[in-house]
Amino acid sequence: MVVVHLNTSDRGVWGDVLRTVSNLLAESPAAKIEVVLQGPAVDMGRAHVSPVGVELALLAARDVAFLACSNSLKARAIPESELLDHVGVVPSAIGEVIRAQQEGMAYIKV
Repeated sequence: MVVVHLNTSDRGVWGDVLRTVSNLLAESPAAKIEVVLQGPAVDMGRAHVSPVGVELALLAARDVAFLACSNSLKARAIPESELLDHVGVVPSAIGEVIRAQQEGMAYIKV
């Protein structure tokens, strides 16, 4: 239903996004939601680094997909093993956004 594209680690922006995703789930509990992490945003998906790890886990338990960009991980020298268990990896953020849009998902860039 919606793919959210983030490329910031700004805690305020992340708070807004997490509230928006929670609100969408309250309105449409079966909504398919992907949050694609690119650039500095991949830090929010890192174990022992993310200030929103608990919030991500709660949303992941409600079937929200958090997907880190492999290109961003490589550029930032972050191994996939540092990601939280509920954060997946896609080859590229842009490729994932395009795929999601082709499948009819709405696109939100933050």
